[in-house]
Amino acid sequence: MQYFYPAFHALHTPSIDLSDGLPGYKHLEVSSRVELILEGLLRAKNAEVVRVDTLAQKEVLNIHDKDYVEFLLEISQEIEGEEEYVPPIFREDLSASPLYFRGGMYCKEIGTPIGKESIKAALNSAATALSATEYMLQGKRSSFVLTRPPGHHAGKRRYGGYCFFNNAYLAAHEFLKYGKKIAVIDIDYHIGDGSLEFASVDAPYYSLHANTTRNYPYLDANFDANCATKNEHVTLEEFEIGISGEVYVKNVREFVKKALQKSADIVILSLGFDTLGTDYTQDEYIYVNAEDYRAIGAIFGVLEQEVMILLEGGYDSEYLELCAFEFMSGFLQAKDL
Repeated sequence: MQYFYPAFHALHTPSIDLSDGLPGYKHLEVSSRVELILEGLLRAKNAEVVRVDTLAQKEVLNIHDKDYVEFLLEISQEIEGEEEYVPPIFREDLSASPLYFRGGMYCKEIGTPIGKESIKAALNSAATALSATEYMLQGKRSSFVLTRPPGHHAGKRRYGGYCFFNNAYLAAHEFLKYGKKIAVIDIDYHIGDGSLEFASVDAPYYSLHANTTRNYPYLDANFDANCATKNEHVTLEEFEIGISGEVYVKNVREFVKKALQKSADIVILSLGFDTLGTDYTQDEYIYVNAEDYRAIGAIFGVLEQEVMILLEGGYDSEYLELCAFEFMSGFLQAKDL
């Protein structure tokens, strides 16, 4: 078991989140998230921490559109000092517009500002996921990847939800090159609306999440129905409002069992600690306690597959260390590591 740490994640310093409109609030996607979670992991097991200092600038083109990646790189070069970029207008095709306006065809919200070094940090986060992939392909055991920025809201040509590149499916793409069958299981509070774009027969996507129209990313009312009919490799399930941690754990256990009815060599887990009952990003609260993550960790620890655990959400800094400690303790005890 190794922990993979993105060396440049702290370069990404978003200041204001405008998701709820003006005047905005202090951004929750802060670098201390990673440090707190790492402390919790090390409390559970003093494993090797692999510090990754590379960028996946070429590799992201394996799954993301070239013009999208080029835009992110170009707009980064235009940002000075502590300035942040948020698209000022939103259209389907702004390719003929000045660079400053083009972001509005790659992003449909105003909660994910781009700073001067944000894309460097995102490319480093992607490289960290790929480093863990290489480790596991060498026959090593499971890994925990402290991906920041997170990735599951990033689509083929779309950023948002604090995400720029889809770390889970970058890893899946690499595993598939070596003939592995993958199950991407997402238990973040929010649906990974980016991840489901990449689902395939050998890398299906499974998400247990809050209602998609009353919670971020506030999708079209008919989204689930459309998705179910258009992509047989996507399985979506919503949990009920107000459930206890005990019920949520039961939901996760049953959902994972259902997901793994199809064969898989490796499980990629998009793990969000934003299911914690005190997390600020919940619009409809569920009542998961930090201690419940021990049982959730054990659900994945008992699997016969090795597991790549990728960090997605989780924003209550008071409890992040404890959540990570409980999750990893349960996972390791079940794996008997």
